[in-house]
Parts: sequence; structure tokens; C-alpha cells
Amino acid sequence: MLRGYHAFVAGDLTTVASLLAPDVEWYGVGGGAPSGMGEIGEVLASRYADSYRIELEHCVGKGEEVLLELRASGVQKDPTDDRPLQTRRHYTVGRYWGVATVRDGLITRVQDFPSMQAALDSVGLDAAEI
Repeated sequence: MLRGYHAFVAGDLTTVASLLAPDVEWYGVGGGAPSGMGEIGEVLASRYADSYRIELEHCVGKGEEVLLELRASGVQKDPTDDRPLQTRRHYTVGRYWGVATVRDGLITRVQDFPSMQAALDSVGLDAAEI
């Protein structure tokens, strides 16, 4: 998981893709049909192009499951300041919670969650354990 995180931050989406099983399934918070490899690749490329700063806050393994908590932040220009080198501020865009299933070194499934507690409950962990 850490190799995938570092590859994504570096923009090495080829390495990220090599860590996903060919039949990987990614389930969003809203439910519905899972995303496959093609859609996952498009979403990751779009997220990387947005130039967000991604910080991995938790990465905890339990058996084949890995709980992930990420924070994304972006740069916001001051619209009232027209100087080319104005001070830019980082702001939190959002938080992400998910659980990835890893088998034989490949990510086979990812489930997104609306909260850290929901992700913890999914893998049977207590917040005090992380």
C-alpha cells in the first residue's frame, strides 16, 4: 500500500496500476456497481492532475485488509491579489476513508466509506488500536 501511495504522489500511475489486480473492484460510498480498472485509472489520473497534496494519515493492515485514511489539500489563490507570486494557501479539500483488500501482492478490492468509524467497523478495529 505504501508503495502505491508513494507512486501516486510522485505521479507514477504506471506503478499504481501494476499494484491493482486486473479484475480489481472499487466500490464507492454511494454503492452501486463497482468501478473497474479503466475507470479507476481515469479517476486517479484526474485526481493527480488536480495537483492535490495527499497526506496518508493512517495505513493499518489486518489480515488481507488495509484501512486507509487520507487527507487531500489544494492551493487557493487570493482572488483579490493580482500579483503573480502572491501567497498561496493550502486548504483541506476532503478526507478519504477506505479499506483495500490485498491478495498475492495485488489490490483486489477497495471499499470507500463515509467516515473513519465506518471503515474501522468494517475491519473490526477500534480507534484506540490505530
